[in-house]
Formats: sequence, structure tokens, C-alpha cells
Amino acid sequence: MNKFYGNKLAIFIFSFPALLLFTAFVIYPLFPEILISFQKNDGFKSMGYVGFENYFNVLRDPTFWKSNVNTFTIVLISTCMGLPISLLLALIMDRQGERVKRFFKASSVFPAILSVTVIAQMWIAIYEPQWGLINSILRGIGLDGLAMEWLSDERTVVLAITAAFLWQYIGLNALLFYTGIKAIPKTYYEAAVIDGAGFFRTSLKITIPLLQDVSKYVLVLSVLGSMSQFAHVRIMTAGGPGDVSRTVIYQLYYKAFSASDFGQGCAIAIIFVLECLVLTVFINKFVAREKVEF
Repeated sequence: MNKFYGNKLAIFIFSFPALLLFTAFVIYPLFPEILISFQKNDGFKSMGYVGFENYFNVLRDPTFWKSNVNTFTIVLISTCMGLPISLLLALIMDRQGERVKRFFKASSVFPAILSVTVIAQMWIAIYEPQWGLINSILRGIGLDGLAMEWLSDERTVVLAITAAFLWQYIGLNALLFYTGIKAIPKTYYEAAVIDGAGFFRTSLKITIPLLQDVSKYVLVLSVLGSMSQFAHVRIMTAGGPGDVSRTVIYQLYYKAFSASDFGQGCAIAIIFVLECLVLTVFINKFVAREKVEF
């Protein structure tokens, strides 16, 4: 019993500084936001409490639901396409020589450390209708009919923004997967080679199952990063054309700072926090539930 409580005390002592910082900078700031979400507030002063009116107005707003569709579209593409590509790149990287590995490591992390402004401006140039790279290639191979205004067309604008976002972070996710692969004991692969297993069988039977903790970590980062998508949208389209490409965070920004309605802005913020919390709980509950031991 003393050993049990001693362990609990040690855990508390070592975790207390992190819990204190988390409470001060994450939990505590939520309370003023919750209070403002029940007020009519223009960002400078409160004009009285309005109860749940801000929440009702937000939930009745078609643009809010459109922004949710855009946000979850980015999340689905990032997880269902981006993560498998990152994992495949990590598996390929692990099979290369040291020089190639060093090149992959440097090139994969480079886009992630660049400013979002630089990345967004680069992709704006790539999507430029007249001289942009994509349309120039399409015209060069005789597919003029496929050339379009990628950031001005309602059908393609969200996908175009998502492609820029994926390009920036897909290499970083691959590097995280690669780090997890290097932590797997080499004896498993040596035994697999003796049994005659090739690249695909080794990857499916050994590497991917033993990457479950890393996969969950990368999945959470990818989902929450995609959910909080703002900078690419702000720079590349400013939510346009019209309000077609707005995400939840951009809608929050628009309501609070452009429409000067901090009450609705904070209501959107609280709803967004709840959405992220539900997604995180879902991932922790249903993804990689069975522990695979080395």
C-alpha cells in the first residue's frame, strides 16, 4: 500500500509543473471565452448577457455549417490520403542508404519549418490561371480543357488549399513515422528475412503493427492540425470566393474581428473546442486499442 501511494506521489510531483502550465495557459483562458459567448460583445465592451442566443445564431448560420464541411473535408483528406503517403515515404526511406536518408530527412522537414506565408504565396503562384505551373503543364500536354482558376472555382478551391497544406506537412509526418520505425528491434526483421518475407509482407506484419503508438500520435497531430486550419485559407483565398472556402477557425476570425461580434466568435470557439475534444476521445478510444509488445 505504501509503495502504491509512493508511486502516486512521485507521479504527482513530476507531473505537477506540466499540469500547472496546462491549467494556466489552456484551461483558465477558456473561462473568459465561455462568459463572453453568453454576451453581446463587440470586443471592447459587453452590452449585456443574451443567454444561448449566440449559440442559436451560430447553429442557424449556413456559413458555419459550410465551414464545418470544409474543415472535415481537410481532416479526411489529411488522414485518409496524407498519412498513408507519409507512412509509405517512411518505409521507403528506411530501405535507402545513408546519403539518401540524409537527403530525405532534410527535404522532408524543410517545408514544415518554412513560414506559412511563403508556402501559401508559392502555391498561389502554382495555381495562377495564366502562367501557373499546373495550368502550364496541362496546356503543354494538350489538356487545355482541364486548366482552370483553381482558387476561384467553388469546385476546386478547398481541394487546392488542402493540397498546399498536405505538401507542407506530409514530410514531417513521414519523419515521425521513420523515427518510430528506427525504434523497432532489428531482430524482428532478421527473423523475417530468414523466413523469406519481402518488403510488403514485412511492412504489413511487423512494421505497421509495431507503429501503433506512433500512428496514434501522428493521427492526433494531423487531425487537430487540420481542424485548426486558418493561415493557408487567410492568405490564399481569404475565405473566398464569397464564403465558400471558410473553415471553422476562419469563420471564428470573421465573426470576431471582421463582423465585430465577439459573442458569436467565442461561441464558435467553444463549439470548436468541443469538436476537437470529441475527435480526440474517439481516436484514443477506438484507434490502436490493443497493445502490441516487443
